[in-house]
Amino acid sequence: MEKSLVLRYNKTVKVDLVFSNECEITSIVLSGDFFAYPEDTIERLEETLRNCDSVECVENAFRGIKEAIILGVDVVDLKKKIVELLRECKKAKTT
Repeated sequence: MEKSLVLRYNKTVKVDLVFSNECEITSIVLSGDFFAYPEDTIERLEETLRNCDSVECVENAFRGIKEAIILGVDVVDLKKKIVELLRECKKAKTT
């Protein structure tokens, strides 16, 4: 299952997600015109989110970047949107 969404804050964030049949994140790409410090923050977040199949895993991934600065992005909302997509996948799987 592939999902894509565009979030507009002060900057634009595009989220491209691919879920396995078991609703595990197999691929995630966060792109847009925002800035993150340290510079590898987004890459680390994407790497940590890969293989996540639970809300707890997503929350832990975002906890891992809590010291980072991501300018122009509502990180809490971004996390919520990823969790919503994960829940959508799980709901679709049960119906």
